[in-house]
Amino acid sequence: MSTHITLHRPALAELPALEALYTASFPPEERRPWDMVAAGGDTPCLLCISAPDEPHAGLVSLWRFPQFTYIEHLCTAHALRGRGLGGAVLAALRAEGRPLLLEVEHPQGPDSMEQRRIDFYRRNGFGVLDYPYIQPPYAPGLPEVPLLLMCTDTRIDAAGAARVLHSFVYNSPEPGEKP
Repeated sequence: MSTHITLHRPALAELPALEALYTASFPPEERRPWDMVAAGGDTPCLLCISAPDEPHAGLVSLWRFPQFTYIEHLCTAHALRGRGLGGAVLAALRAEGRPLLLEVEHPQGPDSMEQRRIDFYRRNGFGVLDYPYIQPPYAPGLPEVPLLLMCTDTRIDAAGAARVLHSFVYNSPEPGEKP
């Protein structure tokens, strides 16, 4: 099934709907403060996902680095899940020509939501990187989160990619290093 989507920078009036979707889709320890997401810019970049008759079908926040594009957050409206929107977004981003990199939770079982998410990304050309990755806290008082890195190019230097994420996305040293 081919799904037509457009990706665009949201207008100011679209931000409340996107904030509600963002807050409902990600737990606090996996969320950047909304004002930082909504600030937009080139890096990080917030894009609204629109589909026919669905102006706020979802959102994607990403960071474009020379060696890869990091997808920090990708979500679609709950009522629209399973319609191919996420796959269409990933295809549009892959067409930019850089490998796509993202973080996912460790699976909690063979039928868990985490495993279904990993399977979705695998169907869209991603592979799990063999690297012991820890997401730094987004804010003081929040925990580090052990996650998996997935990439559309599994030959990527996972340790180097993690250093880029820690330095630029999280403004944090590698785990075990002093700030």
